[in-house]
Amino acid sequence: MPDQYPAPAAPLPELPWGPGRFRKRPVVIDAIQWTGGNLAEVIAFTGPAVFDVIEPTDRIEDPEQTAQVYDELHSTWVGVYTGHWIIKGIRGEFYPCAEDVFAVTYEPVPTAETAL
Repeated sequence: MPDQYPAPAAPLPELPWGPGRFRKRPVVIDAIQWTGGNLAEVIAFTGPAVFDVIEPTDRIEDPEQTAQVYDELHSTWVGVYTGHWIIKGIRGEFYPCAEDVFAVTYEPVPTAETAL
């Protein structure tokens, strides 16, 4: 069976001291924005065991948190706010991304439908 997550084509350079500067590799991701009213679409994207709405009466720690997504990579539930994007990572994990961060980090990928 081939390795699902192959090693990078070139190894990262060794840094003899402290942190270095890095640039993200261009990776195409799949994502959906949580609007607070699109539960069926988000669950179709993540699967029912990964995304859950937090009822208003259960929002004890943070009343603005409207949902949660299970981050399998880190084995934890992560809070989601209305407007957050749910990203499917390179290992199949899901995690939220704030709307403003998403806007400066990602851009739509042209598809055959949008190219017409």
